[in-house]
Amino acid sequence: MIRRLSLSLVALCVSGAPYCTVQAQELKDLSIKPTPAAAAPVCDTKPKDPSIWDKSLLFGFNYTEGNTKTTNINIGGVAARDYENNAWRFQADYNFGSAANSANDPREENKNNFRSLADYRRVLDNTWFAGAGASFAHDEIADLKYRVVLSPSLGAYILRDDDVKLSLEAGPSYVWEKLGDEDDSFAAARIANRLEWKFSDTSKLFEFTEYLVSVEDADQYLVNAEIGLETALNSFMSLVVSVRDYYINQPAEDRVRNDVITITALKVTL
Repeated sequence: MIRRLSLSLVALCVSGAPYCTVQAQELKDLSIKPTPAAAAPVCDTKPKDPSIWDKSLLFGFNYTEGNTKTTNINIGGVAARDYENNAWRFQADYNFGSAANSANDPREENKNNFRSLADYRRVLDNTWFAGAGASFAHDEIADLKYRVVLSPSLGAYILRDDDVKLSLEAGPSYVWEKLGDEDDSFAAARIANRLEWKFSDTSKLFEFTEYLVSVEDADQYLVNAEIGLETALNSFMSLVVSVRDYYINQPAEDRVRNDVITITALKVTL
């Protein structure tokens, strides 16, 4: 049909029709217009600027009333950036929980802790990095008044690309703490690893393990560990499920060594 129309326009041009040029130009313009199928998708997004800090808030809440009475609150925040061979990470979280043994009993605290950390890495090449970190911990239930740890370290990336980052680091540390009524400070050896694995466009696995042991007493050691899964719900909100394990081999008097916390929370990207 278009070919017949083109031939008709050519014939009109030969006959001197005054509107031939305009009609032919309009047909030419029409013939080169891209079809909707060839148009670039409007949903394409620009790659993230690596110089911008990743900032997020995390909030979890659980409440039950009746035969079972429980309350759990989890609040946290993270600010991190990995740009031009400098990696920074700041993190803090607070966890509170209470429960009652029966419907007629009052609630009693079974979880009340706060932890924070600051970490810096200078990437030396594609594998090695040097860094330093500081952390603070307080746990009412474990009778930990405070623990401050300073940790310079040397480490290596076992895997490092857009989807997987797995690192291992080690170095000396110094610990100040008050467990129960006893103040203590000691030098320690530290080894830690961190994993972030983005296994799909919307989900990633994260893991962190840290082991510190006194250089003077091998029985005085502690382990901090976390493993979790994050799944995006939309462009700015994710669901996070994680398990944290805090182990103190020499706990405060009348306290157990191990504390395990399970967290389900919403993460909002700022």
